[in-house]
Amino acid sequence: MRPGPPGLRRAFRAPDRFRAGRGPDQTRAVTGAGADSLDLLEHTPVAVFVLGVDGTILAHNAGMQVWLGAEGSASDDGLRGRNIVEWLTAASRMLYETQVMPRLLETGRLREVMLETRDSSGERRAALVNAELRHADDGRAVAYVAAVETTARAAFEKELVAARRETELAHRRLMLLQDATSALAVANGLGDLGETLVSAASRATSAAWTSVRLVDRSDETDIAVREWGQAPPGVTLAARPASPGQQLVCRDTEQIARAVPQDAAALRAAGIEALVTTPIVRATGERTVVLGQIRCWFRRARSLESDELETLRALAAQAERVVDHLRLRDQLQHHALHDGLTGLPNRVLFAERLQRMLHRTGLDGEPCAVLFLDLDGFKGINDRLGHGVGDEVLRIVAARLQRVCRASDTVARLGGDEFLIAASGMDDAETARFAERVRRVVREPLDGAAAGSPLSASVGAVHWRPGADSGPPSADEVIAAADAAMYRAKRAGKDGVQVDALVR
Repeated sequence: MRPGPPGLRRAFRAPDRFRAGRGPDQTRAVTGAGADSLDLLEHTPVAVFVLGVDGTILAHNAGMQVWLGAEGSASDDGLRGRNIVEWLTAASRMLYETQVMPRLLETGRLREVMLETRDSSGERRAALVNAELRHADDGRAVAYVAAVETTARAAFEKELVAARRETELAHRRLMLLQDATSALAVANGLGDLGETLVSAASRATSAAWTSVRLVDRSDETDIAVREWGQAPPGVTLAARPASPGQQLVCRDTEQIARAVPQDAAALRAAGIEALVTTPIVRATGERTVVLGQIRCWFRRARSLESDELETLRALAAQAERVVDHLRLRDQLQHHALHDGLTGLPNRVLFAERLQRMLHRTGLDGEPCAVLFLDLDGFKGINDRLGHGVGDEVLRIVAARLQRVCRASDTVARLGGDEFLIAASGMDDAETARFAERVRRVVREPLDGAAAGSPLSASVGAVHWRPGADSGPPSADEVIAAADAAMYRAKRAGKDGVQVDALVR
């Protein structure tokens, strides 16, 4: 039988050298083993060794040298005299010094503690360690240790965890895309499309900012028609991918500086360290048409895993399939609710907005006003210069009215040469001043083909303040009252203002 590493046979053959127990009064001899048992101990594929409490290796079998990757580096004395911490990784060394050995000294035993070593080639080896504290006749405390190498098991578990994570990510991606598909199936226009894409892209990447931008052509100057979500302050990201069908992926600031140098300063100022832009494209023959982009910005450098990028591309593909249908629906809805000549809301949309305003002001207790305009002199322009010039005059008037109104006001064309304005937060005096501004802006001189033609407006205005005993009037009731006030202004000589209070 081949002699084992020095010390191990002596440790197990000489029961007078090592004794078990917790103190001088509690000792029992280590049972001697026969030759067969010692041979089995020597060649077992488990690291068996004896340590001093300072970590010095006192005895060991061949399995320990295999575990530590030191088969060819041991001296005639094997690994005796060297310290176990020489092979422990930094994390395992900290665990050994702060928890493993203190617990062993306190309780006398350890069960299934995972330690990891690194051999001379840098290879990591993991082992599950069990130990018991014993005492020699001279009172020295020593640890009898068995370490079962679990490197292969740890690698398998790591692969299993990675596979489980990949499966979970795939399931998450599938559920996210299913949710997006369901939302797009019932989308009621481009607004729903944009909001769905922003929400899904944010969930897929956890981006700090996400925006979706649709364009109406893909030449050198993309023109945005709609945009949703939020971009970082001061950032527009003007650069486009080298190929219209490619994602622009920048995982750190260096890649940003190379890919979008014209935007690098603004991105740096906004604290952006990574970004990805995913085009929404359609291939038509040999030409690729850009319909829009999904943009994500990150405050920290990001690896941007393949599943995240694939999810964004899948969302873009879903958007491509429905964008034309939703754009057509939006156009039909817009035409149904807006005047085709001026682009202003028509009577239907005006009445809807006015009714909401009346309900809101009724709850808030604030007054509101409605103005009804009829142009004076327009019929003469139309008859003398033609309908083309007349249409241009109507567009000019629409632009002037929008100029004197607030963003919260609604300007509408009722038809012919009649216009309506709804404004909240105006009492009787403010309504009168506003109506006068409207009258004056219409009287401004015309240019172009209608230059020199006189044009003015008769303005009827009504203001309403909510009362304690009555609910809000209907939109039709308020419009009719403003119409009546306008006719009184016209009968009074035109180019004037008539302001009434709505009394119910």
